[in-house]
Amino acid sequence: MEFPEHLAHYNRYLWKAPGLIVVTGQAKEIWEGRSAYCRRYPVAAEAAVPAALLNRLLAAAGLAAVSLAQRESWGWSVSMPGMDEGFFCGAEPEGMICGRVLDNKKTQGLCVVQRQGEKTPLAQSHVTLITQDPVEAVERYFEEAEQTLIRIAVDDAGRGALLRPMPGGTFEEINGLSDDRIIESIFNLAGDGSMQHLEEVLLFYECPCSPEKMNAMITSLPADHSAQLWGELKQLEITCPRCGRYYEISK
Repeated sequence: MEFPEHLAHYNRYLWKAPGLIVVTGQAKEIWEGRSAYCRRYPVAAEAAVPAALLNRLLAAAGLAAVSLAQRESWGWSVSMPGMDEGFFCGAEPEGMICGRVLDNKKTQGLCVVQRQGEKTPLAQSHVTLITQDPVEAVERYFEEAEQTLIRIAVDDAGRGALLRPMPGGTFEEINGLSDDRIIESIFNLAGDGSMQHLEEVLLFYECPCSPEKMNAMITSLPADHSAQLWGELKQLEITCPRCGRYYEISK
């Protein structure tokens, strides 16, 4: 993989007075990285509304990943209530993040989250969704699965902030504030040194899929499965489930 052109700077802070872990991020670089990725490889274009919602999921999932002291692998499968489209977002410990719009005509109003640390088993959680906002889907995961109330704000320019309480922490400082006010306040606090800087993490849009991995996946199938898959075909058309990249595999 080449060194990524678009690097999104995410930072984690300790806001001591209210007892909050705070993450700031600039998702615009992730969004631009995805646009460049889709131009580089065969990836089907989406309609404007699903594409905008996917961008919000990428931004919120990035904030959530950086909020942890130890990096983990995340997989977000989000199906909005009342929508034919669903969304996937994957985030890896090294900063790689990717996503795609999915067909979602069967299951709606559900978020399935898979996460795994370096030395921990895979954990899977199911969360019921109420609104069509992917940012709220990430908040509801923490509320229902982790029993932790968090607050995430993401604006149209890609700036985002996540606030996560430590034991005894409080949201008093931001109660009643709009998302734009929260973002402005948090970025100002970060800029004037009012919060203790803990870590900077660089996120970038990329998918771990490759022609070699797709070939290996096909050739590793049992003989009977392989015969059923190929039939009389000379070539298979495969779409990566993580990023939507299109592959043609020759027999």
